[in-house]
Amino acid sequence: MAPVLILGGYGSLGSGVARMLRRLHPALPITIAGRNLQAAETLALEIGAASAVSVDLGRTDLGLPAGREYSAVVTALRDLSLNSMRYAQGMKIPYLALSDAPFEIGPLAARFMHDPHSAVMLLGHGIGGVPALAALHFAKGFESVDRIDIGLIFDPQDPFGPASAVDMAHIAEDGPPPLILERGAWRWGDSPASDDRPITGPGGVRHEEQAVGLLDVLSLASVMPQGSIRVDAAQGPTQSSRAGGKPSHEVVIEIEGKTLDGSHGRHRYALIDGDGYAALSARGIAVAVETMLGLVGGPPPPAGLYFPESVMDTDHFMDRLRSFGVSIGQEVGPDA
Repeated sequence: MAPVLILGGYGSLGSGVARMLRRLHPALPITIAGRNLQAAETLALEIGAASAVSVDLGRTDLGLPAGREYSAVVTALRDLSLNSMRYAQGMKIPYLALSDAPFEIGPLAARFMHDPHSAVMLLGHGIGGVPALAALHFAKGFESVDRIDIGLIFDPQDPFGPASAVDMAHIAEDGPPPLILERGAWRWGDSPASDDRPITGPGGVRHEEQAVGLLDVLSLASVMPQGSIRVDAAQGPTQSSRAGGKPSHEVVIEIEGKTLDGSHGRHRYALIDGDGYAALSARGIAVAVETMLGLVGGPPPPAGLYFPESVMDTDHFMDRLRSFGVSIGQEVGPDA
């Protein structure tokens, strides 16, 4: 197989994806790409079976040597030119877009419509798609779902990488209010002061959260188009750091509906990654990459525009998370 090209591959997220792919597939060739060739070479040497190249997003060929072949392009950076997507389309290989919010996917979708010959995954979800895919997995235990609420709890001692910080600020400051599904109708969230809500994290600590505009709501609407969905983010000490350990990342998923045994209630699930938010994001993205390459027991998806749940098996996904050491459990039973 030709190498997987990871643009921004030595950053906090890109390097995590590279390491996770190496853990999942020791022989998979990987190319670390970015403007800093020395940083790319350092990571390539660390993970092994990898190479390094410098890239120029201002060029349609990305400034890559002629004749090079790759099996997929992963964008662990923001490419407003979409030259990275044009490059993948020209080679007819999978392309994974990681940092586009709901109000930003128009240019990318239009680019695909004009050249629909590659498999393109929109993965601008929170934490590498982990919360959305986990929620869809848990929803299998319900006969009908009325509401899904996702809370992302960021520990202040687990800081964002520079690129992620810019993305989050861009979404918060430049984008429209967050998109929320409420009883089957889409609406924009109100001002932060009036649309906040508290959520109880693992260990019983309450956090004041604010709705965020991520693609998760569009994915989750596939299982409950007449229900209610929102994704919130909060910052506060996680259970691990409060106990004197290193900061972790916590995800709380609350699902309300009728379970397969006929009872109706609100169930809470917790996912905790002791290595922090960037590691959990990288784990989700790595499983998405192996799916797009056909490395998990089935053929790669044909050319098309996909959300992760369109092509990823949630049972396999949850097994992968457990193998990485992510704590997954039903924290609280049904609530009347």
